[in-house]
Amino acid sequence: MVDLKIISGTDRPNSNAMRVSTYVKGLYQKEGIDTDIIDLQDFPLSEVAGGRYGEELPAVDTFVDAAVTADGLVIVCPEYNGGYPGILKMFIDYLPFPNSLDKKPIALIGEANGAFGAMRAVEQLQQVFGYRNAHIYPERVFISRINENFDDEKGIKNEFQQQLLISQIEGFPPFIRNLQKNESLVSGS
Repeated sequence: MVDLKIISGTDRPNSNAMRVSTYVKGLYQKEGIDTDIIDLQDFPLSEVAGGRYGEELPAVDTFVDAAVTADGLVIVCPEYNGGYPGILKMFIDYLPFPNSLDKKPIALIGEANGAFGAMRAVEQLQQVFGYRNAHIYPERVFISRINENFDDEKGIKNEFQQQLLISQIEGFPPFIRNLQKNESLVSGS
C-alpha cells in the first residue's frame, strides 16, 4: 500500500489548485490508491509569524507530519508572479531538514491561466526538491489556461494534456514502489 499525499500548493480560497487536487485524488482512488489532500489554506501561519525557525511548534509539526511520513507527494502548484506561492515555500521551509525530503518521490502538476501551465513555478520547485535530494518523477503535467481548460468532473479538456495527467497517475505509484524496493535492497531490510 502506498501512502500518497496531494499538496494543494496555495492558501487562496476556492483555488484552482484545490479543484485540480480534488480531481486528481479521485483519479488515484480509481487506481486503488488511497490518498489525502494537504490543503495549505490550513497551514498554521500564525504559529510561524516572525520566523520561529528552530523553536518547538507543535501545530506546525502536526501539520507537516502527513507530508513527512508519506511515501510520496503530488504537488499541485499554481504560478504566482512567475514563481510558486509563498505559502508553499513556507510549508517546505518548515519540513524537517535535511531528512524529510531525502529520497522522497515527488510528482509535479502545474496549473495557470497562462499558456505554459505554471512551467516556471514547477521548474523552481524542481530545483528546491532536487536540493533536498527528493526523487522527482520525470512526467510533469502543465495545465494551461486553467479557467477554460479544466472541468471539475471531466478533468483537462485538452485531450493531450489529460493523457499526460493519466500517464502520471498510472506511473507514479509504481515509481514509488520501485524506489521503496531499491531502498530496502540497499539497506538490507
